[in-house]
Amino acid sequence: MDIGLTDARSALGDLAARAEYGGETVYLTRHGRRAAAVVSAGTAELLEQVEDLLDTTAVAEVQAKLAAGTEGRRRLVSAPPSQTAR
Repeated sequence: MDIGLTDARSALGDLAARAEYGGETVYLTRHGRRAAAVVSAGTAELLEQVEDLLDTTAVAEVQAKLAAGTEGRRRLVSAPPSQTAR
């Protein structure tokens, strides 16, 4: 379901209940574009666990490459401000 932010303000309780009890994902739109989503806490927690697993796997892969000598150490550099997400 998609709903504009203006309409979502007055229906937030209902939207939260749909996500929590109905398992529904509600997309909040701004100017017709999806800007955010309301999901159950369980869904958000699962997403965080998947992200953590992917991060852990990526770190393990780099560590294995470093140990094998197939990857050199790199200096971490932040993206320029114009390229960072808001």
